[in-house]
Amino acid sequence: MNASKKKNIIMIGFVVLALFGVISYRIYDNISANNERAAKVSQGRGIAVEIDVTSRRDIVPMLTFSANLEPLWNADISPKVDGRIDKLYVDEGDVVTAGMVIGTLDTNELSAQVMQAEGNLLSSQASLEQAELDLSRAQELAKQGAVAAQALDSARTKRDLTLGQVRSAQGNLVLLQARLDNANIIAPRSGIIIKRYLQAGSYVKAGSQVINIADVSSLLGKATIGESQLNEITVGLPVIIKVNALQDQEFSGVITRISPAATLPARTFTAEITIPNNGVLKSGMFSKIIIPGLIHKNALAVPERALVMREDQKTIYVVTAENKVQQRMLKLGYVGEGWAEVLEGLADGERIVIDGQNKLKDGSTVNASSGQKGEQ
Repeated sequence: MNASKKKNIIMIGFVVLALFGVISYRIYDNISANNERAAKVSQGRGIAVEIDVTSRRDIVPMLTFSANLEPLWNADISPKVDGRIDKLYVDEGDVVTAGMVIGTLDTNELSAQVMQAEGNLLSSQASLEQAELDLSRAQELAKQGAVAAQALDSARTKRDLTLGQVRSAQGNLVLLQARLDNANIIAPRSGIIIKRYLQAGSYVKAGSQVINIADVSSLLGKATIGESQLNEITVGLPVIIKVNALQDQEFSGVITRISPAATLPARTFTAEITIPNNGVLKSGMFSKIIIPGLIHKNALAVPERALVMREDQKTIYVVTAENKVQQRMLKLGYVGEGWAEVLEGLADGERIVIDGQNKLKDGSTVNASSGQKGEQ
């Protein structure tokens, strides 16, 4: 390539670079101008937001806990004697009343033992009657001097021995009769059959579980309360129960007991909530227990939707007299039911942004359009 061609190529390169520089400058200048115009328009018009004025209201903290519903009372029912189950009259889901016979054991052997004991008692009573007669005769003859003192003592001893045999026979009969009576399995309280562990024909030992009965006329929810929450609740306080399985249907209950001592090492307490059951609730259902805490009277509160997160801190935009916003950090108390209790960071009567915060940054100019709260 000769020198003339090289010179032409270099000149063309300079021309292209010059054109590229001019085009780039024009683009940058247009963008800057547009931004300036937008800023001027924005400064004059302000960003449309919804604002409100801080005020005070009563705040009722709602403490929420999880709990499984339990029967008010339940127990495994067992026979008091050994034997083979002859009949069971109930099945799972059946309703029973206190004192109802829910099952019986085979009583053939026990009945025979009772009959034998009755016979032994009759025999002992007859022997006692004869011994009483013999003693009476011996005492009459002794008065007449017709019998030796030894014979009188023997008659008295025989009477006492026979009386002991009668008492023993009576005790044996009572024991066997009690065993016969205990062959009936009795419901100690009214309730519903939750579980039947055995079938008729099974051999059981005394104390072996046969039936589980539960009183579900009311159910218990047990909430684990933290030490710091203990002063918020009292016995007799009404609560709300929501059951997940019933599409969060609400039920009413009342706190009936608070454990007197903390569970260590967690230092938690158990609050028992009694819930009247209209037949819809089932034992074992999962529920949310909502307990209203102590009322925070005349608390400074802002709508919960006005809060803005910044670096894990809750903040709020405050509107100044010049219609500019300041982003302030807040120290909050209870937050829930659409309201946030403000402990530090705001004063009464200040204007705050409650909608449109996503368009703001600290120092932005705002404007409440016609019909919005806090319109200037």
